[in-house]
Amino acid sequence: MHCLLGSIAILSLFSYVKSQDPTPLPVRARADVTSGEARLFSGEDVTLSCSVPDHPETEWKFLWFRNGVPLSVQTQNLSLKNIPVQKGGNYSCRGEKDIDIWPYSLMTMTSEPLAVHVDGGWTLLQIPTEPLLIEEKMTLTCRIRGDPLLVEVIFYKDSVEVQKRKDKDLVIPRLVLKDEGLYRCRATWVQSTEHHSAQSLSAYLPVLDKLNTPVLELDFDYCSLKGDKVVLSCKTQLNVREEGLSIEYFFLKNGKRQGPGSSSATFTIFNVEDDDGGDYSCKARVRALNLERHSESVKLEVCNFPED
Repeated sequence: MHCLLGSIAILSLFSYVKSQDPTPLPVRARADVTSGEARLFSGEDVTLSCSVPDHPETEWKFLWFRNGVPLSVQTQNLSLKNIPVQKGGNYSCRGEKDIDIWPYSLMTMTSEPLAVHVDGGWTLLQIPTEPLLIEEKMTLTCRIRGDPLLVEVIFYKDSVEVQKRKDKDLVIPRLVLKDEGLYRCRATWVQSTEHHSAQSLSAYLPVLDKLNTPVLELDFDYCSLKGDKVVLSCKTQLNVREEGLSIEYFFLKNGKRQGPGSSSATFTIFNVEDDDGGDYSCKARVRALNLERHSESVKLEVCNFPED
């Protein structure tokens, strides 16, 4: 009896301590460029910084990784000075801190990788570090090592000439989805009275829709048996700078809406009958932005096996 009471007391204490966890996990760290550029020439400097956006307490300790391999640096800022080509790669970080109660230490999830491209050539195309959204402004910069006198720059997208100019910047004031692609530039310049020309390496520029086209998925491979439960999932993603926006989901059968919209991305048919068969689709809507996207239809078939 005493052992049982002791076990209950320990379990109660364990549950209480867990409930006092001051930082709900998972929390993901974030790696950013705070000085310099993520695409730079060899010999230049760049500084990366690690943060925990949801919990910016100063007691965090930070660990850095390059291509998944731990680095010896354990400070919030990672300074890469006079960087050689070999130091390019995907940099990520993780936050850790000690606490006084269980589990006595907290660890964030590792940040998304931050690509640092170090170019050993003469011409470099700089693109935005993060993906851009439709309707946003984009600037691409064709840099020349040492910034000599520029004569001409030609920009290419998917190997097709886009623009020829005497300016190092290509500006697209309002992006559309078809602006996504592989960009490069060729620069001509004068140095010591001689003309020189060089081409940059290609860089991929992603352009995101504000609301991805949803995909409707059913939780079975072929057909559903009568009486089964079927779950339909409407999968999409909201890509916006604003905070606090939500997605409203609608499910349709043969073009007719099945009930009101809701915040749930799933629709469940609990006891499938023959008349539940049909073509299903879903719609995702963000009222605040007047945005909506429709999925392709998926056929729900109800199987009827012959009785013995």
